[in-house]
Amino acid sequence: MPGDVIEIPEMCSMPCDLILLTGSCIVNESMLTGESIPVIKNALPFTNETYDVISDNKYTLYGGTQVIQSRKFGKSRVLGLVIRTAFVTTKGNLVRDILYPKPNKFRFYQDSLKFISFMGILAVLGFMGTLPFMIEQGFDVGPIINRSLDLITITVPPALPAAMTVGTVFAINRLKKKKIFCISPPRVNVSGRVNLMVFDKTGTLTEEGL
Repeated sequence: MPGDVIEIPEMCSMPCDLILLTGSCIVNESMLTGESIPVIKNALPFTNETYDVISDNKYTLYGGTQVIQSRKFGKSRVLGLVIRTAFVTTKGNLVRDILYPKPNKFRFYQDSLKFISFMGILAVLGFMGTLPFMIEQGFDVGPIINRSLDLITITVPPALPAAMTVGTVFAINRLKKKKIFCISPPRVNVSGRVNLMVFDKTGTLTEEGL
């Protein structure tokens, strides 16, 4: 539980996030960061500053990481203060993001919905404007309903989704000629707005230095 103080043995997997209070540890954090080089964690120094999760990460042991070696100074044990457990830990947040990813909202689709909504409002206003004239000329209820449906169909083109789909199909065919395959057609519109793509895998593809 958060607030408990536990002893950290060697060669164990951390079940929670905790602050190292005494001693030091050599930890393998490749499960979280992908770095194959072990990291040294030192005890939190006695200061008047408040503990910060980001800046004081060198004093924090994260859940799911492997403690390769723990060193104690003198006769004191290697102790840690539990601060997060379960899905609140760094590993828990990672698993939660994988299981329940946040929906992506792209401006392309938002603008399309705004356009359709705007045209629908125009159709309703146009129908309300012509309705008194149709009543004065003695139109029956049936023809009035037919005219209203025709007006909405003309204002909001039903072929708009089909046109967007056809454009995506043509884009996929052009990519296919260049040996680029896509299994998710909606991603084509997203990739069309990408200007820069950056990859980083320090320790595996490159070294830590320049």
